[in-house]
Amino acid sequence: MGCSLSGLNALYDAATGGGDVWINERRFRVLRQIGEGGFAFVYLVKEHDASSDAARDRHPSHVSDDGTYAMKKVLIQSREQLDLVKEEIRVSSLFNHPNLLPLLDHAIIAVKGDWSHEAYLLFPVHLDGTLFDNAAVMQSRKEFYSVVDVLRIFQQICEGLKHMHSLDPPYAHNDVKPGNVLVTRRKGQAPLATLMDFGSSRPARNQIRNGLPSIALHLFAHLNCGTAQVMLISMRGQTFGR
Repeated sequence: MGCSLSGLNALYDAATGGGDVWINERRFRVLRQIGEGGFAFVYLVKEHDASSDAARDRHPSHVSDDGTYAMKKVLIQSREQLDLVKEEIRVSSLFNHPNLLPLLDHAIIAVKGDWSHEAYLLFPVHLDGTLFDNAAVMQSRKEFYSVVDVLRIFQQICEGLKHMHSLDPPYAHNDVKPGNVLVTRRKGQAPLATLMDFGSSRPARNQIRNGLPSIALHLFAHLNCGTAQVMLISMRGQTFGR
């Protein structure tokens, strides 16, 4: 699996002039950059020949009506970063739920230069932004979600997490926050909440049999989890210490 070199060169120029990029056998036109964070960049892309026979053979939930998608590009410098991206791809591929962002396609290639590899992850596009984005805009306009919409968004997040927890083994998201909840506004309907970013997701059950795993879990919680989760793990660690 990989991208062609011509596609890679075009992607480097995407922010200024657009270009084409390939993920496996699929060719996309880069329209514009829509986000970034750390060593990752997110682009709005449109697939060439979206009406081809190959596209029609895909599952309907994996095909965009207008051929547009979100493509995440990750710059990888070390073996550790490569392993983390591979794990994110593996975990993202486990889920199939309307409130969890599906991974549609991916490619990892070796490159020359400052980076050892580059990863490309393809997702459905949600241009309405995250819950954090929407809340900021609404606050500036002195607008608010209705209580009903708040409860529906919360319920949808819980439904997505329930699906993750129902797997064998169950998975914890470990980074639930407004910035990781996409919100799609639908006229005449409640907002659709979609949980994304499974880079911190791990199996939810950990057997703590001695002090070292307890310390490791505590450290992971401080680096990846919210305050309430850290406090809970701290209390469990104290119980273990007794």
